[in-house]
Amino acid sequence: MHSWRYSVNCILAVFSLVLFVSVSGKDCKQENLCSCKFDDGTKVDITSLGNNDNRPRFKDVLAQSEGNYYSYNPCYGFNENACTDAAVCISNSDQTQSVQIGDAAKAGFKYDNDDKVVIAAYTSGSVSNLRLSEILLKCDQSACEPSITADGQQDEFFQMTLTTVCACPDGCDSKGPKNCKGGHGGGSLSGGSLSAGSIFCILLFTVIALYFAVGIVVQKFVLKKEGSEVIPNSGMWRNLPGNIKAGTIFILGKCIPRFREMKYDAI
Repeated sequence: MHSWRYSVNCILAVFSLVLFVSVSGKDCKQENLCSCKFDDGTKVDITSLGNNDNRPRFKDVLAQSEGNYYSYNPCYGFNENACTDAAVCISNSDQTQSVQIGDAAKAGFKYDNDDKVVIAAYTSGSVSNLRLSEILLKCDQSACEPSITADGQQDEFFQMTLTTVCACPDGCDSKGPKNCKGGHGGGSLSGGSLSAGSIFCILLFTVIALYFAVGIVVQKFVLKKEGSEVIPNSGMWRNLPGNIKAGTIFILGKCIPRFREMKYDAI
């Protein structure tokens, strides 16, 4: 009786998935096995996250709550133990047995208005023994390198959470992330953002460039200076190398004995 109810519940869930039923009206309509499109024209495309060499991109991810291992590969089927042409495969704790819980060729997409995520769903098995896996596609603009967790078996389905920039609308195309460092193909470092040090350097050189540009204009056209005198504070810049040398020797003289014999005034 329990098996019959389980199959009925799975069939209802799959039926809802195929019809793309959404309570609030927002939806991500499936385009192919790897992508879906929102009503505003933006897409979620996970093509670049899958391996096409019969091996899973995300292999043997442990579900801590149950001790089982999950493997997942978007778009392309993989083989692992008893699983063939699979999208999702589960193995027991000692990995001696495995069950296919999602076929690569049986994929669908829907938008979950409660969790605000796109779900990629896969089915496997017969009507009397239907298995359903849901992959929550969590958008993170900085996640140029995807990460995944196995949430384990829920009431009527198996669940994993995949965090990636490719889960964001128009975050990726079929070749990979659009705005990550290194362009298409993804990148694991910056997610397209600048570090604090990079921003500081940009601001510093901008200020220096403005200082010289404005200073030269003022010196030449306002103060009517010529030659090297058009450089703002030219005397300071001429003396700068000697001042740096004097300061360096003075500081070293406090730390290294042989520098103490040198006279600061003689420099």
